[in-house]
Amino acid sequence: MLDELQRDADQAEFSLNVLVNQVLRRYVEWDRYENKLGMIPVPKTLLSELIDQTMKLATDAGISGLEFHRNKIVKSAAETAFSIMKESVLFMRKKCSLWTVLSVLQEYMKVSGIMSDHRIEVGRRHIFLIQHEMGENWSLFTKELLYMIFTELAEVKAEISTTPKTIKAEVVL
Repeated sequence: MLDELQRDADQAEFSLNVLVNQVLRRYVEWDRYENKLGMIPVPKTLLSELIDQTMKLATDAGISGLEFHRNKIVKSAAETAFSIMKESVLFMRKKCSLWTVLSVLQEYMKVSGIMSDHRIEVGRRHIFLIQHEMGENWSLFTKELLYMIFTELAEVKAEISTTPKTIKAEVVL
């Protein structure tokens, strides 16, 4: 095991101590909760393909009003995710607030390989960026989830824009 860790540290061009510290931090912040919360590892493409294929099947079947149905699916999925997230955050961090939810969400994205950034600009304006490779429907889901987080936990309105690969949320906190 030590040889494998040393090989990985060498490949990443940092010390074994740094790698072990990263492994321990990930365990303390995330891994030890996965089984307790009923999480399972699922490839990112599976998540994005589920709704994409559902939309394709509906289109092929000639179902009208697809945009309306997609929006309902996205909203329902975000509501479910938000509810589960609040319970998970409470279990992991012993309190549920805007900052603990954002912290757990950031950790989730980190372990899932989703890039994120948070910057604070003049006037307490926070900019949150999320970059993924999961398509437009995932962006719409994430937009709805962030909207719920900011409105319900901070009671503020966020300006949220999306592209098929990026979500940008701007909010004054």
